Order: sequence, then structure tokens, then C-alpha cells
Amino acid sequence: MTRALRDLLRSEIDRLRDAGLYKREVVFARSGGMAAGGLMERGEVQRLINYTTHDYLGLSIDAQVRRAAIDAAERHGIGLSSQRVMSGTLPIHKELEDWLRGFLGAGDAILFGSGYQANVGLFSPLLGARDCIICDAGVHPSLADGVRLAGSRLVTFRSNDPDDLEDILKRSRWARFRAVVTNGVHPFTGRVSDLHAICDLADKYDALVVVDDALGIGVLGDRGRGSAELYGVIDRVGLVTGSFSKALGGAGGGFAIGQREIIDWLRQKSPPYMFSGTLSPPVAGAALAALQILESGEAPLPGLRENIQTLWHGLLDRGFRVLGGHHPLLCVDVGEYDVLQEMVNHLYEEGIYVHGLCYPVVPEGEARIRLMVSALHSAGDLHRTLAAFESARDAAASIARPSDGAARAPAG
Repeated sequence: MTRALRDLLRSEIDRLRDAGLYKREVVFARSGGMAAGGLMERGEVQRLINYTTHDYLGLSIDAQVRRAAIDAAERHGIGLSSQRVMSGTLPIHKELEDWLRGFLGAGDAILFGSGYQANVGLFSPLLGARDCIICDAGVHPSLADGVRLAGSRLVTFRSNDPDDLEDILKRSRWARFRAVVTNGVHPFTGRVSDLHAICDLADKYDALVVVDDALGIGVLGDRGRGSAELYGVIDRVGLVTGSFSKALGGAGGGFAIGQREIIDWLRQKSPPYMFSGTLSPPVAGAALAALQILESGEAPLPGLRENIQTLWHGLLDRGFRVLGGHHPLLCVDVGEYDVLQEMVNHLYEEGIYVHGLCYPVVPEGEARIRLMVSALHSAGDLHRTLAAFESARDAAASIARPSDGAARAPAG
């Protein structure tokens, strides 16, 4: 490394620290989402109510999921040291893909090392310079990276604006193929995309619908099959990507599902699939057990949804503006960054661990506190959280904007 580059990096890191934007990696005493037991501070464990994990169903500490991971390690070892296309495919990988295909109602399924890899490896094998990708302006960075690798004409449409999407579809008839790309659940607002409206437009203008539903699968829909089930369009979405690192056990790994011909082509041409090591057997075993729990109806979806509504309505009743409401991801709009800083620090002192979102992740002046609700949160945890939010607002000497029409409680 040149001295000039090192000095530049050091000064930029110092700037992040001075601005309060440096991302410190805290060390938790154990895994397990809400039941993590607290984070390590100077060698001591501080008990916290954790709202920063995607372990919505608590499956990362479920006995059946943990046993499945151990059994898979004992039967197959820790890893394959190979790619799937060489000697990296075991029966457990095919079994997991079969379960995904059946549970999510798809023609076929393919596994990746992570949800990020699935999104990065999706577009370049399927689309090229003669094609047009119409991308939701609010997509996850992994989708944005994958879209850019395709080399297609890229056009963005405004989130939750079917008229804007239709206008772009009308003006892109020149393209050989078109794909409409969105998140099932938007990570910085908790909003669920209206896939019914998107699929209607895609059918009308002959476009492929691609949905990253890493946040939705496991928690949305009657059986937890995601945003496509919620909107009744499972058979109309062309491609869905997801992750096992969130509601589906938390162990890691990702996947894509879709029509058999598309998935077969991805096996032949997707770089992350072809050139990365295969999913480890313990991870595959844990993911398979999580799917089986969902399929059996034993997942704690009713308790999770009750917790979501309790926290949602409790925050609204206390005058906070809350984004989301259908999904475990809730965002509390607090306005300016200094208010966000003060409130997050106060919540931490009260034993509530949350994540703050500020510019450039969200628009300037729209700083938010992101909460991820778990079925493991108790009624006492939620009551304590609501009280802490009230005192945090007082400590910040700033009242969050009262709820308006955009923050009304969702139907159902």
C-alpha cells in the first residue's frame, strides 16, 4: 500500500468517526437474535432487548434447526471444498432445493453462498445490452450491483408508483427483453411492494418480474411464503431470490427460484454459482429444518404478528410517525440526525438496542430508527420499549412528527 493511500484512508475513517457515522462492530455474548443474551462491553455482558436482528421467528435457536445442523455436519462434514459443478453437490443440497421448489411453488430452485450472491449472479447470464432492466429506485444494494453487471439499459421507477412504471414500460418497447426488478419488502421503510399491480403491468407489457424477497419469505403470507403469497401472485412472479440468513434459521446461504429453464441456465452460467464453494452441509441442514417447520405450520407466525401490531399501535398512540406495519421491520421517523443520535444513545442506556438510518441511506432530514420485531420479544419487552421511546424523545428535546395519513395502521 502506498503511503498516500494509507493516509487518505486514515483521514476518511477519522472523518466518519467525527461525524458519528463509523460503524462499530459490537460483540454479542452468543447468537440467537432477541435471545442473544446481551453484547460484550469491556469483558462484561450487558443485557439488551435487541431489535437489530432478522431472526423474526426465533428459528436460529430452535432445537430442531440446531439439531439438523449438527446431524448434517456429522453425516457430511463441515464443507465440500469444491463448487457444485465439480464435486460439491450432496443429496442434502438437492433435497433443500426440492423443498424450496415445493414450498414456494416454483418450477425449480438453485442455491447460492448468500442472498447477496444470488442477486449478483442473477442478471448477467439472462440479460445483455439489447435488453432493458426497469428497477425500483429503492432496491437493496445487492440487486443494484447485480443489475449493473448485466450491461443492460437501466431505468429506475419511483417506488410504489404504478403510473411511473407503466410509462417506462410504454417507452421501452425497443428492448429485446425487459425485467421489472423490486424488493418484496423495502429494507429502509418496511413497505411491502404491491406485487399485484406490478405483475398486472408486467403481463400487459410482456416483462419478467424479479423480486428479492429475502425479508418477506418466512413471515409474509398465510404460510410464510413471502410477499408473492401475500398478494396472490406466486405463479406470476418470474424470479424470486431469498436468503437463509434471516427468518429461515439465520445460518446463511441464499437461493433463487423460478421457471425450470431459467434456473437450469443459471446453473450453467451464473458466476457466483459456478466459481464459489458450495453451501456447507450444516447450513443446508439448518435451512431445510426451518422450511419444514414453516411447512408444518409450527412456526410462531401468530405471536410474531401480534408483537408487530402491539409495537406499531403503541408507537402511533404515543405520537410517533411509523413506516411499515405489515412486516416485522418498522421504521420510526425522527427527522434530523442529531435527534437520531440522541434517541439511539438514550435507548441503549435504557437497555434497548436499535439501529439508526441516516443520509445517504435515507433522504436528508428523514433519519429513522429501525426496529426488527421478533416472536421472541415478550409483552414485557414491548412495554419496556415503548416507555423507553417516550423517555428518549424527551431526552432529545424534540417531538417526532405526529402520525399522518401515511402512518395509519394497516388493515388486518
